[in-house]
Amino acid sequence: MGEPEKCDPRSGCCRENCCACDTRRSRQESPDKESNAGEYVLLAAAGILLAGAICGEYLGLPAIVVNILALLSALCTGVPIITSSIKGLLGGKQSVCELAGIAIIAAMLIGEYTTAAEVGFILSIGEIAEEYAYRKSRREIEKIAAMHPDHGLVEKDGTLTEVPVDELEIGDIVLVRPGDIVPSDGIVISGSTSADESCLTGESVPVEKGAGDPVYSGSININGAVRIRVQKKNSDSTYSRIIGFVREAESRRPPTYPFIDKLASVYTPLTLAVTALVWIYTGSVERAITILIVACPCALLLSTPSAVISAIGTGARRGILIKSGSYLEEAGKIDTVLFDKTGTLTSGTMRVKSLMTFGNHDAGSVTALAAAAEYGSEHPVARAIQKYAEETGAGGRGCIKTNTRPGLGIEANSESGTVRVGNARFLAESGVTIPNGIQEEAELLSLGGTSPVFVSLNEEVIGIFSLEDSVREESECVIAGLKKTGISSISLVSGDKREVAERVADACGIDRENIRPGVAPGEKKAVVETFQSKGDTVCFVGDGINDAPALAQANVGVAMGSRENTVAIETSHVVLLRDDLRPLLGFLKLGRITARTIRANVAFALSFTFLLMVLAFFGFVSPAGGAIGHQVAVLAVLANSALVPVRLETSG
Repeated sequence: MGEPEKCDPRSGCCRENCCACDTRRSRQESPDKESNAGEYVLLAAAGILLAGAICGEYLGLPAIVVNILALLSALCTGVPIITSSIKGLLGGKQSVCELAGIAIIAAMLIGEYTTAAEVGFILSIGEIAEEYAYRKSRREIEKIAAMHPDHGLVEKDGTLTEVPVDELEIGDIVLVRPGDIVPSDGIVISGSTSADESCLTGESVPVEKGAGDPVYSGSININGAVRIRVQKKNSDSTYSRIIGFVREAESRRPPTYPFIDKLASVYTPLTLAVTALVWIYTGSVERAITILIVACPCALLLSTPSAVISAIGTGARRGILIKSGSYLEEAGKIDTVLFDKTGTLTSGTMRVKSLMTFGNHDAGSVTALAAAAEYGSEHPVARAIQKYAEETGAGGRGCIKTNTRPGLGIEANSESGTVRVGNARFLAESGVTIPNGIQEEAELLSLGGTSPVFVSLNEEVIGIFSLEDSVREESECVIAGLKKTGISSISLVSGDKREVAERVADACGIDRENIRPGVAPGEKKAVVETFQSKGDTVCFVGDGINDAPALAQANVGVAMGSRENTVAIETSHVVLLRDDLRPLLGFLKLGRITARTIRANVAFALSFTFLLMVLAFFGFVSPAGGAIGHQVAVLAVLANSALVPVRLETSG
């Protein structure tokens, strides 16, 4: 993944061209709490001075007294806005919200000190309300980050020492008490408990843990003390990486930013020209100043990032890790979904149904050779053969040297000779001839809906494992759900033979004409490109282990992740952290909801700003009223974005 564009994830719109966001950013980045308190004191002083000026006008106090009170109030609130605008201009950064600073300066230059004070005070109050609303829209992300532990209780020389999670080392023994948050990924070595892993998967049902079971950082130990052996450094733990990706995703520029960049380069000069024309045409400086205030498009700037951050946080809390707002936008355009078979539509837990041997080789020797060749491999076929070897007591030691061919098989050198385990294509490419009789047996196995895996020793085929994989119980309802949303192009891409793929497709509800059998992992990328060349917007769903090229090529690559499978987190655009396909429907719904929310935000921000400008032109809105209207627009956009999780819940 490329280096993300850096910005303060706490800032309102993650940009430099918004004066409200600039002043908020400087406040939030300040490490000194007293300086923040000082700003609130300054705002309170500005309010008191402004109230004094307004009361003075009604009470008939001398104009000089009223003007001094108003000027002091304007300086208290206007200086931060003006300073941020000047810094932006001196730094060569075109700003669109510098219009507010210009309006305050213009009001003071013509002696409208009360107007300048009113505008500055209302904008400053609005920033506080905006900051509160924006933080509320980010509450899901804050909840995720808040679950990250700070310390772990490490056993050293018979004593417990509280150690920061960043200093935990692989191999450390950590005590996790009831109610504690697991500090790092590890293995339970003693004790038993139930763990709440909802921070990782969105699933609230506790998971039972005992000796030998894995536990993950960020999960909560519910009811029993356990001792765990740390297996990963904090920076490499599953939860740390999830938080990192979520933070990175919210800081990236959402897809509508190029439009705003272009807008920023022409918006201010154009607005100043319109303001000058209004001044000349109406002869009213007050109307011109109001135009400057209401023209500040802060609501437009926040339209996309506020919705995206709300959606990313909503997804993360439900076990859907979305790496960028651009994939949310793409999700709303998806018209084609391609599914990998093993580990995606199926459980990925294969088992050996039967074993046929040939020649003078018995089942024990064939199994031992195959298990030795597959030793250490995490492929589903390898795990199935290794498990079968353990169950039959025929387990063998690993071979001297192995060479894996993704999607085909594995070749290994042993004391007995060269062992190959894989499909018919792999053996043919390796120069091994499969006798007709054995080939016919393999075809019968395929017709029965199982996958034949050949075993050869040197140039002789010595056995065939018959493997089967169960279809996920939720696969059929997910396919039906996709069809209900209007996605009619749903295909199955598999490395297995057509007969095996058809069995899975029939069980899931995928039409047989949409099956792509016999496709190696490296060739799945080409399948995705074929659909894209026809103008389709493709979502590829895979297990994230050997589908990386296809996941990267798709408009949206969705990986069936798990807490163990961190490869999926690295290679895909979206990760379903729960071992369940149903969140895929949630992600696609979330994408459509987010796209609609952004469009509504942009339409409202543009139309409301234009309406205020028209009212200002005819004199129906004063500068103070314009400042209020400006903040109403911003808060309305933030409130609409905050409703993204509510809309997802009520979407069915």
